[in-house]
Amino acid sequence: MLREHHASKAGMAWLVALAALAATSPLAAAGQTQAIELNPAQLASDEFAKDTRAAQPDEPIATRTEVQKTEAAEEGLPIEIGITYYLLSDYVWRGFNLSEPAREGRERLNHQVSVAITWDTGSFGKIGFDTFFEWFEAQKALNPFGGGQNLQEADYTVRWGYDFEPIKTEATLGYSFYAYPNLARLLRSDDRVGNDNDDLYMEWWLKLVHNDAWMWKWLLPQNEEPVLTPSFFLAQDVGVGCGGVWLEFGISHEFAIPGIDNLTITPGYTLGVDGGVVKRYLWKDNANTLRLACQQFALDVTYDLTPVLNLPKWAGTLSVSGLLYFADALGTAERSDSVHGDIQDEFYGGMSVNWGWGG
Repeated sequence: MLREHHASKAGMAWLVALAALAATSPLAAAGQTQAIELNPAQLASDEFAKDTRAAQPDEPIATRTEVQKTEAAEEGLPIEIGITYYLLSDYVWRGFNLSEPAREGRERLNHQVSVAITWDTGSFGKIGFDTFFEWFEAQKALNPFGGGQNLQEADYTVRWGYDFEPIKTEATLGYSFYAYPNLARLLRSDDRVGNDNDDLYMEWWLKLVHNDAWMWKWLLPQNEEPVLTPSFFLAQDVGVGCGGVWLEFGISHEFAIPGIDNLTITPGYTLGVDGGVVKRYLWKDNANTLRLACQQFALDVTYDLTPVLNLPKWAGTLSVSGLLYFADALGTAERSDSVHGDIQDEFYGGMSVNWGWGG
């Protein structure tokens, strides 16, 4: 989901250094996503970004930022664990920058941790539980009622996934609960909403990821891997959003550089559509309409450290990634001044460290 799950200048420099390393080092793949999701309370990626709370990278534009895919540490093991740490210049979720106080000046860093536990039941599919935590260095500037703590958000998700092999599509159905410490106190200080400030953000969601290899047999007859990896994400808020929906359409492709091991480059694109949820989060009228909200361009450069460190299978896998995003607000959703529109263009990025075990 657009989220995205904003790189600092230090993060940008890291990304440039990693790109330079690609010219002389082996390339490796690793990747996760969260669709860009927009985070209600921070409105709002992913993100873009919370992948995309998802998005989850695999994050819907979300989304919220997602745990990177990793190699199996033990063949046949039905349990998988993935942990990803992100250091980002901004926290963008479904087009909303949730970490940019007024007159921020120098970018303040965002620290995020995503944890995913998945149990492969076999014929019944996969059952999982995910958590996501966001710490923002300037959180007090966003919410003075936080008591000095920098924890901005804590999310909890349960999900069930099933691979429909005949149609080459993996479907995941989930339910997410988003918690924002001290948000209720902040909302009560807003004269627009008074005490009518329910701060419970919950949504059910469906994500479809299709293996489109069959569409390219005329060009790549031996290929069985996804080429554009088309995806669809639908979320409906059943809390503050009062039934509003958010949709995402995405594509991405992972490239391994010929002759270079352990390094992969994955460009991606996500289109976010607001089905009234954004306006409901912001207490605006005319929320029962569909509109294009934002598009996000993403670049993920991942280096697999597992063979470099010669890690045994029982230790799992380890990789580092450089992340770069551009979230482009569209149509009436774009904010041209303080009154009209809801979101604005954002250029951000950073890095992540990804560990995986099991599978």
